[in-house]
Amino acid sequence: MGIYDREYYRGESRGPGFFATAPVCKWLILINVAVFLGEQTEVLGPDFLGHWFAARADGIFRQARVWQLLTATFLHADVLHLIGNMLFLWFVGREIEAMYGPRDFLAFYLSAAIFSTFVWAAAHEFVPRHGGNPDVRMVGASGAVLAVVVLYALFFPRREVMFMFVIPVEMWLLVTLFVIYQVVLLLKGGTIEAVESHLAGVAYGSLFRRFDLRWSHMPWSRARRPRLRVVTGTEPREKPAVRPSATSKPSWATNSASQAKPVVAVIAEEQLDARLDEVLAKIAREGREALSEDENRILQEASRRARNRRSDKH
Repeated sequence: MGIYDREYYRGESRGPGFFATAPVCKWLILINVAVFLGEQTEVLGPDFLGHWFAARADGIFRQARVWQLLTATFLHADVLHLIGNMLFLWFVGREIEAMYGPRDFLAFYLSAAIFSTFVWAAAHEFVPRHGGNPDVRMVGASGAVLAVVVLYALFFPRREVMFMFVIPVEMWLLVTLFVIYQVVLLLKGGTIEAVESHLAGVAYGSLFRRFDLRWSHMPWSRARRPRLRVVTGTEPREKPAVRPSATSKPSWATNSASQAKPVVAVIAEEQLDARLDEVLAKIAREGREALSEDENRILQEASRRARNRRSDKH
């Protein structure tokens, strides 16, 4: 998330209301619920949504229904399938959205959905053990949601969640156990679960964090933004020229230490963004008091630029 996309930098408020916080997560949940109700009521006809929008390997690769790579993510097999995915999306997604910003979070979620569905379809189309059954469909947001869960676990590995609403489990352990279970299912074969999509979501979340694949860090996005710098000291303001007087000291007598300029560290925007993410994640884990002097300087620079932008608007 670029510094210009952050709420504290823009100085913009979304105002009160239902979508004041985590708007992308709320919209995604509402859309998933609305589509599920449409499936159950069959307002568009029997199996209309499933026929056209559920993912099928032959539909994607042989009939060019590429939209199914995304639309399958908004369909669910039953109410428990829907509730499970949406609960996880809400519990972990809202914090990731707050860290990355709505724009980058939405791009991450949709790209994870497309990637996980593509991996499932490719496995069913090109791996012989699946038999190329054209009637096999895949629905559900599990691949995209798992990418969000893995990203959350990478930021907060020691954060505890209530497994089965009873047992407290740290995020790193929960993700590890789930991946092992999915690998076992994949090796056994014959499962009706979209194991390939689940594992693809796990892989996508890991790669996204490892290589920082945010939309705002893509070349076409960075080209529109100015470069930033963080100043490690306070630069003295230029003084007006003064004619030397008879009593003034010669230039060679001036203290050399007083003329030394503080060191200025120039940081590229993408590097500053990465530092800001680390600082915000540390605040979420350990609190503001745990920040070092350098980390506090990053936040101060961001706050200063936020004030400057607000003053420019007025």
